Amino acid sequence: MKNKLIYLGFVIAFITAFTACSRTDYEAPNSFADVNWYTTAFRQEVQGVGINDYASFSDLSQGAISHTWTIEESSAFLKGPIKNQDSVYEQFIIEPRFTESTDNTVHVLFTESGIRTIRLYNVFNDSVSYRGADDFVFPAKEEGGKWIIDTTFVVDVYDTIVPQILIRQNGIVVPHESETDVITVEAGSQLEFVDVTTTGRPNTRVWNVAGITNLDSLAVIQLNQLGEFKGNLNLSRQGPNIPGDFENYKIPATFNVIPSSLPFKVTPEDIVELENQTIVLPFSGEFAPITVDPSASFTVTVNGTPFTIASTALNPSDATKLEIKLQDQIYRSDAITVSYDGTAALESADTRIAETFTDLPVSMFQHEVIKFDFDDGGVNWTPEAGNLPTTAIEVSSEQAASGSNSLKIAADEKGNWSAFENIVDVFTLEAGVQIQYEYNVYKAPGTSINFLAPWINNAGGTVTQFWHNLIQGVADETWTTIRAPKKWAPPATGNDFYVYFRHNGSGTIYIDDLRILIVDDRP
Repeated sequence: MKNKLIYLGFVIAFITAFTACSRTDYEAPNSFADVNWYTTAFRQEVQGVGINDYASFSDLSQGAISHTWTIEESSAFLKGPIKNQDSVYEQFIIEPRFTESTDNTVHVLFTESGIRTIRLYNVFNDSVSYRGADDFVFPAKEEGGKWIIDTTFVVDVYDTIVPQILIRQNGIVVPHESETDVITVEAGSQLEFVDVTTTGRPNTRVWNVAGITNLDSLAVIQLNQLGEFKGNLNLSRQGPNIPGDFENYKIPATFNVIPSSLPFKVTPEDIVELENQTIVLPFSGEFAPITVDPSASFTVTVNGTPFTIASTALNPSDATKLEIKLQDQIYRSDAITVSYDGTAALESADTRIAETFTDLPVSMFQHEVIKFDFDDGGVNWTPEAGNLPTTAIEVSSEQAASGSNSLKIAADEKGNWSAFENIVDVFTLEAGVQIQYEYNVYKAPGTSINFLAPWINNAGGTVTQFWHNLIQGVADETWTTIRAPKKWAPPATGNDFYVYFRHNGSGTIYIDDLRILIVDDRP
């Protein structure tokens, strides 16, 4: 039976030692029998070698009466010495070619990619065994009064990287392989660039199209600047125990970006306030350079009152976004709208004029310490062990205020009981910074609840509770947002706080979008 040993890795220092001289006249110093060998893979399982490169193998066994190396026909034995600066090895191929050698050390050139094997067949007069990695031992097999160690080394030969890509426009693959190919794109539109390279097995990539970079195998790139552009893809293979390679593919086609036929307008649903109180207005394309502050053309109302604009400018890293700063502070509880009257004649990079708009709402920054929407997992939510055993808790798709799931809590008996707790997903609170609870609740018909009592606990036990009876005013079978009226600031900063929840009553309720918020109300 053949024993298969698999070795991995490519160590240059060891190759250097092997290629500097090749001992083909090895003789055992005495009659002692022992099995050992050395390869450029050392003790790794699968040796990685680049195509048209070589690896070295040496039989260090003592007392063998014969030994034979056998290679595949696609491989070739090389004759040393081979210098470090040599990179083409055909000149070292031993001619005429053969597939067996009795040399103690062999250098094997690999000219075909894929899994390749090198067999070492040793014959001994005495019983021997080989001790491999992790003290793995396999003994010789007796055949006809002799003892055989039959070993196969496995080499994974990596081909040269040959780039292959697809380009899709509106879901349709477009020609790109000829320098006469022109891909016409309206400004603000996207193209999909797909790396479908298999030959050479690259594991990193960088797209560069019209000055835009992307590292994804499927890169979605939006082209905004007018003009004709080129692109390329850099592919590489890198990592431990595999041979490196690099290839740059210059996309032959030209990308011709023309003015868009679509209106240049703001995206209403994406108007937001950032944490630093900047109001961001995203548009459907890049702006041309703005040389004069256009603030006079905008109106921002806060709770129905116009506020003074301090500045209006382009986002320095994204020319599709305008940023408005107000002179006075704004708060999450504010209702803010933005209008643009068109007098600034703002223009896109492809010469379109920005459309006017009136009283579009701003989505305010929420200042969330932590949020649970119950759409991702839910295994960390459990009933509190010391309360009623009839309390049941589970992530359910029966109801949801947002997404697909909510947390279902059901109790068959009246009394004080813990709805749920989550001692795994802890969060940090800062000393002196006020916080409060907010969540959506849904009551099933027949549910009777007198109060809800969210708590914040930590490893030391109860920290504070946010008791309220607002649940009494919640109608059945409808989602209602509750913000617990209590506000609380921890006396010291901590990072081990967690959610704990109680209520009094029986029936079934659903909780969704549970949040702990930093208080940000207008005084």
